[in-house]
Amino acid sequence: MKKNARKPASKERRSPSSTPGRQAATGAAGGRGSAPFAAALGHHQAGRIAEAEAGYRAVLALEPNHPHANNNLAMILRGRGAHAEALACYRAAVDRSPDDPHVHSNFGCLLLEMGRLEEAQAMLRRAVELQPDYAEAHFNLGNALRLVDDMDGALAAYDEALRLKPDLAAALSNRGDILKGRAELSKAVEAFLAALRAAPGMAEPLNNLGETLKEQGRITEAVTVFQKGLAQHPTHTLMHSNLLLALNYTADVPPEMVYRVHTHWAERHADPVMPAGRQYANDRSPDRKLRIGYVSPDFCAHSVSFFAEPVIREHDRTAFEVVCYPCSRRADAVTARLQGVADRWVPITGMTDEQAAARIAADGIDILVDLAGHTAENRLTLFARKPAPVQVTWLGYPNTTGMRAIDHRLTDAVADPVGLSDQLSAERLVRLPHGFHCYQPPVDVASQPRPPVLNNGFVTFGSFNNTSKVTAEVVRVWAEILKRVPDARLLLKSRQMGDEETRARYHNSFAAQGVAPERVELLARIPAADGHLRAYDRIDIALDPFPYNGTTTTCEALWMGVPVLTLAGRTHVARVGASLLTNVGLTELIAADEAEYVAKAVALAGDLERLVELRAGMRSRLEAAPLTDYAGFTRAMERAFRAMWRQWVGQPG
Repeated sequence: MKKNARKPASKERRSPSSTPGRQAATGAAGGRGSAPFAAALGHHQAGRIAEAEAGYRAVLALEPNHPHANNNLAMILRGRGAHAEALACYRAAVDRSPDDPHVHSNFGCLLLEMGRLEEAQAMLRRAVELQPDYAEAHFNLGNALRLVDDMDGALAAYDEALRLKPDLAAALSNRGDILKGRAELSKAVEAFLAALRAAPGMAEPLNNLGETLKEQGRITEAVTVFQKGLAQHPTHTLMHSNLLLALNYTADVPPEMVYRVHTHWAERHADPVMPAGRQYANDRSPDRKLRIGYVSPDFCAHSVSFFAEPVIREHDRTAFEVVCYPCSRRADAVTARLQGVADRWVPITGMTDEQAAARIAADGIDILVDLAGHTAENRLTLFARKPAPVQVTWLGYPNTTGMRAIDHRLTDAVADPVGLSDQLSAERLVRLPHGFHCYQPPVDVASQPRPPVLNNGFVTFGSFNNTSKVTAEVVRVWAEILKRVPDARLLLKSRQMGDEETRARYHNSFAAQGVAPERVELLARIPAADGHLRAYDRIDIALDPFPYNGTTTTCEALWMGVPVLTLAGRTHVARVGASLLTNVGLTELIAADEAEYVAKAVALAGDLERLVELRAGMRSRLEAAPLTDYAGFTRAMERAFRAMWRQWVGQPG
């Protein structure tokens, strides 16, 4: 279901420099503050930050408008998040040195962090006007343009920075990130490798290289890159989460080892900030109205919202108050709709974990729900601070978080059968009675009542899952199906298939298994939601990848009338397809092993009558299933929440 977790490189310089083109202006100004400034600068360059700050303040006491003292003090203040005071310092520095490009560039970086994007762009454009060969200012301008989704402008700014300074690793890395976002994956890999040649110890290109390799379906290589990166950057929380996410795509690592890696993440990043014996002021009445907080970066046109929106909307407002905590700047029509159905909307984007935890505690949240797990822009280290007495993870991630600070994980008995699943979850598993999903399609599109085989004369298998899930093992099994059904075709669609090299690699992979390229059609992303759903009209049978099953793609296919065949594995990530099919009454499409998966695909491809029957009745089947019973599903979740609350207050569940 999930997008990638990646982070652009920042050009912030934590220490000042006297060389041109760096971000701190440090030439001493004349006047009473000159000698004290030189001493403060010496401390700053040596990394003695407290002494430097005291020195700069002493200079400013003598000469309040000293531009370089204001600039360098602002750097220190910005580094610890004291944005308001840093802002005042930068304003004073700009007023005193209106033609200093370095001060303008630094000021622009602060404004970016504060979310004042128009002001930031203006400040950075002024910096490059003042000094057109200032590579770092062009880089910072690129970062500003990215934040307003001007990717063409950002790419041009990075290219100019690299023309001026070809080994500027941060610009190479962020250029690669834009290329990755455009599905130009092979070019992105080249950019990240160039960044690493320029700065072998830099974390961001390592992290983003691993993510790009994963998107190309090169899972083993991605895992290796993440492991190498963590050896160099053991405290890099995001990279560590990306390693966990990548491990879900491979069957080569035993589930017990995957679980241990998750708990290791928590031991390293979450447990050290988890408060001991925290006391809560929440009213402990077991049956009172509860305040539920949902934390997500995906309150927008994202697959998570297809499942979360109906719950947020359908909550019984006599028993539950709903507070949404968006932690991403992404916003669209879905965001507006969610904001309209939530009781309160409290953005925590830009807040530190400590600030967000304090806000959630002040809001009196009783049950805090994570919707992201170890995926992009997650706030798991916020949950580690235990701002609410009961904490839950649901929906966005197909595995345990590994965290002691999260008390429960919502699932069902098919996705997580009693036994092994409980041993591989740091959270207590709470199994909902009719699946842990309810699906709301993004747009209202009628299904095609006739399977395309009737017009084509051949069966079309298909999958619209990310290529990350279409591993070498999946290609081998799908190729075997095509060989058993000699006239069949395979249609694969994903954003990553927009990359020419990725398409060639998949065609070559199928050819190596004896399947001619003309039998495998590869489509790139279709941006419009209705066009995307209409593409299912071309498929007779959808093939669920393994071990990482589809979720949204399975629901979409079923909604559009396409039967989905899945292979049920041992753990949650490989049993989501079985959960969804069980809860729409199609257990006949669940295989227990590869041989049965192939046999069921071949048999269904040869049963035209059953294909027609399934297609004609699929929409009404889904409309009658728990999967689209929004109110019923929400009542089940509310009963689970009430039981969790009663358990916390010491009442019987």
